Amino acid sequence: MRSSVRIGLSLGVSVLALAVVSGADAALAFRFDRVVARPGVRVTAFEPGWYGPPIGIVVYLVPTRLPGVSPPPGYGYVLPHVPTRNVIKLGRPTLSRSHRLSVRFRVPKVAPGYYTTAFWCGTCTRHGDFFASAVWGATPAEAAPGTVLRVIR
Repeated sequence: MRSSVRIGLSLGVSVLALAVVSGADAALAFRFDRVVARPGVRVTAFEPGWYGPPIGIVVYLVPTRLPGVSPPPGYGYVLPHVPTRNVIKLGRPTLSRSHRLSVRFRVPKVAPGYYTTAFWCGTCTRHGDFFASAVWGATPAEAAPGTVLRVIR
């Protein structure tokens, strides 16, 4: 009897963990604390409302029109792997005591244009998932508020 309870409990915890992690790609959409920045300026990208850090998430800065990437149907920005060019790894997000998930970084020397955050989630699908906060090609006027950063010189 004890082993069946243990198996049931383990299965329940595994299903709950899978539900939380697999929903990360649908739930993560960082906003920037400013709309315009120059290289070298400190920027924070964040999302409120988290009670635990997501597992297996790495944050990247990517152009909204990533060269060599064709938008999938519906203009979603979901890819089966991290692109090898034109992406800048920002690191793992941190969770504040006020339940705000964030990553803070200095804007790197990149070409002027529109950028968004993107995420690699090694646990969201069987082989991982790369997805962005804004749809492919979005400008600040077309995207959800704060999800696109305009980098200027």
